[in-house]
Amino acid sequence: MASLLAKDAYLQGLARKICCQPSPEPQKRKSASKTRGSEAAGPPKKKRKKVQKKSREQEKAVELKTQAVGEKPPAPSRARKPAVPEEGEAFHSTESPADGDVEQGQLRSDTRVTEPDSLFALDVVRQRLHEKMREARGQGHTTELSPAVLEKRRRRKQERDRKKRKRKELRAKEKAAKAAEAAEPPHEPPHEEVQPGLLFNKVEVTEEPAASKAQRRKEKRQKLKGNLAPLTGRNYRQLLERVQARQARLEELRDQDEGKARELESKIQWTNLLYKAEGVRIRDSEHLLQEALKRKEKRRAQRQRRWEKRTAHVVEKMQRRQDKRRQNLRKKKAARAERRLDKARKKGRILPQDLERAGLA
Repeated sequence: MASLLAKDAYLQGLARKICCQPSPEPQKRKSASKTRGSEAAGPPKKKRKKVQKKSREQEKAVELKTQAVGEKPPAPSRARKPAVPEEGEAFHSTESPADGDVEQGQLRSDTRVTEPDSLFALDVVRQRLHEKMREARGQGHTTELSPAVLEKRRRRKQERDRKKRKRKELRAKEKAAKAAEAAEPPHEPPHEEVQPGLLFNKVEVTEEPAASKAQRRKEKRQKLKGNLAPLTGRNYRQLLERVQARQARLEELRDQDEGKARELESKIQWTNLLYKAEGVRIRDSEHLLQEALKRKEKRRAQRQRRWEKRTAHVVEKMQRRQDKRRQNLRKKKAARAERRLDKARKKGRILPQDLERAGLA
């Protein structure tokens, strides 16, 4: 009985203390077992001390494990807590202190075995992730690539470097050329003296006063050789008249003075030779001029006949068109009058033409 009363008094006093003290709001919990353990646990100070002790022991175990393996220990972090110790603490708060000590020892041994292995696996996974990221960026290990790919990359890099150097050289040359142009004064090209000579495909027009009629007559007279105009051109009638007039003058001189006639005849012959030497065609044959004049007159008569025939044909064609037009107009007028008469007959009118046809007029 005494032991039961003592237990009852102890529980009532513990309940009063718990009711009087405000319980802190619990943080986010992972499982229902953890929430139950935190509700039955005592003040938070004792829990913090135990957590600190456990974290220190875990860090020491990790250091020992890493020293044995030969790797660097990970940085201790109090914020990150493994799930196994938390569950152990939650169950430890509800059990007796003797059972808690036994389970605490077991947890220590478990953390020594499991936590370093989990941390090592996490580092390996992180390292693989970084390697994949570098490979995706094109910065992965080149030992895994084939020699053909490596050779292709090397050639591409050489080509890029060559183009870059070429661009730099071009820019440097352009800058140097611009600087040289700015420094040098603009020099004028030397004036070349044009030597007088033959000018091809070029017409030089000089402003000369128009020659008067007397001056033109004088120049024409100067071009004559021996004061004898050359017998040139296609005016055969005029040329024939001039030849006949020259022959008549020679005949008169022969009757008066034979010597003067011979001198005039030789002069005419020499002037004709001089004109022919210059390329002028002389038409001084009376017989040839008469034949040429006949041919010209004949062609003129033919053209005249063709012209008259053409004009007659045009006039006839115009007359036919006019006659046809008048005939068409008369037909249209008669058709219009007939339509009017038909309209009147349809309306019932009696026309004089109908009476004449019937013999009643």
